[in-house]
Amino acid sequence: MLVKNFGLFVLSVFLLGTGFPSTIIAEDLPDMKKRRPSVLPALNSSSPAKERTDPIFVSADQMIQLQNKNLVKATGHVLVRYGKRTIRSREIIVNTATGQGEAHGGVIMTAEDGTVLRAERAQFNLKTKKGRWFDVKGKIAGIYYVSGKEVRKISEGHFQTKDVSLTTCTGDLPDWTIETSEADLIIEDRALFKGGIFKIKNIPILYIPLGYFPMVTKRKSGFLIPRLGVSSLDGVTVGNRYFWAINPQWDATLGVEYIEKRGARGALEIRYATSKTTWGQFYGTILDDNLTGNTFWKIDATHHQNLPLGFKLNAKIDGTSEDSFNKTFANQTESRTRRSSDSYASFFKTWSNSTFDILARYQESEEATTDDSLGQLPTVTYKTQPIAIGGTSFIFNQETSYSHFLVDLDTDPVVDNFEGVQRADIHPQVSLPINLGNWMRFTPRAGVRGTYYSKGIRENMVTGTNTFHSGFSRELIDLNATLEGPKFNRVFLSGNPRTARFKHVIEPRIKYQYIPNMDRADRAKIILIDAIDDLNYTHQINYFLTQRLLKKGNDGTVVQIAQFEISQGYDIIETTRLANPMTPRRPLTNLRFDLDSRFTDYLMLNFDTEYNVYDGVLETVNFDVGVKPTDWMMLIVERRAVHRQSTSILGTVALGLPKGWNIKYSTRFDEFREEILEHNAQLTFNNSCVCWGFILDFIRRNNFDNDIRTTETKLLFSIQLRGLGDFDGTRGESFLHRTF
Repeated sequence: MLVKNFGLFVLSVFLLGTGFPSTIIAEDLPDMKKRRPSVLPALNSSSPAKERTDPIFVSADQMIQLQNKNLVKATGHVLVRYGKRTIRSREIIVNTATGQGEAHGGVIMTAEDGTVLRAERAQFNLKTKKGRWFDVKGKIAGIYYVSGKEVRKISEGHFQTKDVSLTTCTGDLPDWTIETSEADLIIEDRALFKGGIFKIKNIPILYIPLGYFPMVTKRKSGFLIPRLGVSSLDGVTVGNRYFWAINPQWDATLGVEYIEKRGARGALEIRYATSKTTWGQFYGTILDDNLTGNTFWKIDATHHQNLPLGFKLNAKIDGTSEDSFNKTFANQTESRTRRSSDSYASFFKTWSNSTFDILARYQESEEATTDDSLGQLPTVTYKTQPIAIGGTSFIFNQETSYSHFLVDLDTDPVVDNFEGVQRADIHPQVSLPINLGNWMRFTPRAGVRGTYYSKGIRENMVTGTNTFHSGFSRELIDLNATLEGPKFNRVFLSGNPRTARFKHVIEPRIKYQYIPNMDRADRAKIILIDAIDDLNYTHQINYFLTQRLLKKGNDGTVVQIAQFEISQGYDIIETTRLANPMTPRRPLTNLRFDLDSRFTDYLMLNFDTEYNVYDGVLETVNFDVGVKPTDWMMLIVERRAVHRQSTSILGTVALGLPKGWNIKYSTRFDEFREEILEHNAQLTFNNSCVCWGFILDFIRRNNFDNDIRTTETKLLFSIQLRGLGDFDGTRGESFLHRTF
């Protein structure tokens, strides 16, 4: 029986054995077969899919049903829904028992994973989720846009295509596409293809006979996109890395780079987070350099762990080859100019008013002309923070430490002369804060110090030879007092309704220090390692004038937006020294000015200088100025100057241009030698649909290759194709650029 309805006819067919109306007869089937081919036996050639309780819902302008064959033919605004999957078309034939079907004309298929495919013709199985779409255009897994001849779904997340283009960009003319003759796509895994052509704005750029791309938006093992760089010293650099998702707590990246003029460099990076309180990472790289004949290597590792009983462990391995890896290969200015490596392990615990720390540290020189290697193996320290003594107003604090040092007594980098020195130090102090009204406080403090050394050295000034001394101690007392105030402040109202008021605070402070000139013979034997060893006869007054500007918003939040401090010292010992015309007495220390400010989010101003009151010169002048008048412009200038020694200027300018373009340029200038040390230029693009972006870095700088100064020009390129991984040549480094 042919059922027709010129209005909307809706039929729900439940796969629970309820069947169809008894009025539908078998004679309708031959007529239907004459109009359309049989329903997709190839998509389910073995056995029907396992039945489930979800119904197949069909609606259309017109339908034909066959009860014995479980077939439904629908025409006109057809909608087929099974669970969260739907198919729309002008005409559909579907087997409600197996889920197989075929659609013709304006086919639109949607799935729960975000897949939306439009086609002229489609074959599908709603239950097995397999299908074929012809003359297709749409989106797979909500990310990957496809357009072409045929897309076939093999299983959940697994697709095969013929003569199809792939992209993650929107629009009729995507920014980039990869056209392929054949491709095998596994979502959250990889894409394998052949006959590929990479296009930008439909312009062919690169032919790829066989290709591979990771298709990963989640953490998963796979190859990353290759790396590319060009350097005037190294030549072309090409490399690739494999990301290994070992388990939810561990992953690793293994990589190899081929550097044209130097050879192959291997790298291994491991990251782990075995719990919320234990995490760390390891990075190692090695290169047997063809250019210099040296072997360069570097290891960086960190580990953080919370241990039982409230103890914690922080550790770092910072190792590099004698032929400094950083000076030759590092892009970060701080790494290339650092003086020594620093490896340590700190085992510590903090209580409410005390701390305990066991520190093992080894610092190794990276300088070519000097060797100041130092080991602390270990240093054990127990500190008591200021705490009231009983119910009195007296305050007690102390620091006790034991150290075993390994010291290189010869600064010649070729000669090692290590000596082991043990030191035990105890330093208790007692203070008594006295409030002088509401605006002033006077705090005297007295301490005693005893330090034992297992070994010392005294140099013979005539012969230049050293005499070793063992088993001696140094005893001293230290007295100091601080007078703070009187403090003045004034509150200013703001015209900005979002800022309630400003507060200007003036805080004068005077500090007196005295360490008697005692135990001079033992002090002369001490090998100077840190501040504990460098305690000498001191009799000095320092005075400070500090001004702070605070801003309080209507929400009650108080932030300090500026601090300006003026300070100077007066050395009483210098006033009693025997003077002569060549070395007159100069008891006043340099007058220091120090400003730190961030008045708004768009202005940074920091400044410090030291003025020699006797010579009338500025010994040091340092400033940082940052301006960001709009979201698309930023300018930072830093200047560091030491009178008659060095002056350097570093500047960064950044511009955010329309349509995702950004430009950043930085330079470092040695004003003392009148030469530019380094140029960094960076061009960044992120398109509006965020389907791709790239970074192009240009670097020109003075480099030290095997301790020989050369000029290097380097070009690094990074590209990101959303959903297909990163083509990274920079490792995300910021290079010389500054920001705030």
